[in-house]
Amino acid sequence: MTSLVTITKENFQSFLQKILAIEGLSFPSPWSVHALRSEIENPISHFWALIMGKFLSGYICFWMFDREIQLISVAIHPHDRGKGLGHYLLKEMIETGISKGMQQIWLEVRPSNLVAKELYERLGFEEAYRRPRYYPDTHEDAIVMGLNLSKQDPYRSISN
Repeated sequence: MTSLVTITKENFQSFLQKILAIEGLSFPSPWSVHALRSEIENPISHFWALIMGKFLSGYICFWMFDREIQLISVAIHPHDRGKGLGHYLLKEMIETGISKGMQQIWLEVRPSNLVAKELYERLGFEEAYRRPRYYPDTHEDAIVMGLNLSKQDPYRSISN
């Protein structure tokens, strides 16, 4: 059974170590406890845990403000990659955005992260521009991608 759980101040501690483990396995510069806690306390931040069975398989964090969504982070545990879970999390974010009247989603992705970039493209995201040397750990550019939600049919199933 797959479910989404909103991570809140009340349940944050129960997810913290598992999120930190996925962060460490997923990113060259993983988030700190302080950064994660800041997202939980941020009123525009939405932080969801993806639970499969009894295990945390991944999470997504995004901001909703001014009719826009900014994807902050999405990660799937390496043992659960390739099962469509990232797609599932992003689809849920998109559908939430449509239902809340959001008009645009923005995200940054490393050019070297071909798997993520291809996933975003399958969901309809398009490259808008690049931010040179955006990532301080590798000095890699960021590809800024956007998805116009006002052009999305709220009744269509995002199935790619």
